[in-house]
Amino acid sequence: MSKGPGRVGTRVGSIRDWLGRQTDSWVGRLSFLWFRRYMQASKNSGAATTAYFMLSVIPTALVAIAFFDQSGGDTNALAERLITHMHLSGSAADIVRQTFGTTANNAVAATVAVVISFLFWGIGIGQLYRDVYMRAWRVETAQASDQALFTIWYFVTCGLLGCMFVATTETASSSRALFIPVWLAASIVYWLWTPRFLLHRKVPTKKLLPGAILGALVLGGTIGTSPLWMGPTLNQNAKAFGSFGVVLAIIAFVLIAITISMACAVFAPVWEEFRHAEEERKAAQAKSPAAEPTAESAAKLVREHGGWHDPGLPE
Repeated sequence: MSKGPGRVGTRVGSIRDWLGRQTDSWVGRLSFLWFRRYMQASKNSGAATTAYFMLSVIPTALVAIAFFDQSGGDTNALAERLITHMHLSGSAADIVRQTFGTTANNAVAATVAVVISFLFWGIGIGQLYRDVYMRAWRVETAQASDQALFTIWYFVTCGLLGCMFVATTETASSSRALFIPVWLAASIVYWLWTPRFLLHRKVPTKKLLPGAILGALVLGGTIGTSPLWMGPTLNQNAKAFGSFGVVLAIIAFVLIAITISMACAVFAPVWEEFRHAEEERKAAQAKSPAAEPTAESAAKLVREHGGWHDPGLPE
């Protein structure tokens, strides 16, 4: 019994020492700087953006489905392709079929819902992202014309999401790998354009590139692998809680994706600051004088060289 606390204390001490060593590595310094800047820039924007997204972008998608049906498209076939792509079954698949069918039969009501949701919440998504970029880059760009920018950004984003949805559901599984380079290129361009557009070109494109590349890779990987883990989650939640469980799972997925996008958005200014800090750190180390011999190093010299002694001391 007496050895238990000692072992626990030793393990805690080892973990503490390991963490202390990591903070002095370049990975640790970059990670802590990134975490601190993200907390300063986000200010819980991820949760607010998720709520706005669910209340505006999803109704917009439903309207697109309704007009797709009225233009002669087969919404039932579209629903089945989505079910197959996400590996849905049981209650989750039934919810998708019912949602697509109900929306297609109520295009007018869905359109009114989109107009209301955009005016109340959709236009605010662009403002939330702009504020995150402003705090991350520590610039001030707010202007009276920003509402127009937020509107343009919102519909461009919805259009790209729609294109991504069509590409993933309408393309055969064997050919989806061909879209990976196209997706990466389009995603990098989008994450370069977003801060440049919302910040009125206050930040050079070159400085935005690290965050755009990271966002394209990490967010693209999350969305691309979502059928592997999102589909089973939706199936389990639908079986246990019905439509409420499906909604909770979708909210969780949207929150994860938006949080990743904001963390990647903050990475570019963090990387810029980190590079300058490391250059200054190396320059300071190069200029620092050589350390004077300590008692331990002196004793080591005595052991190595035998009769070495301070000439100022008596024999």
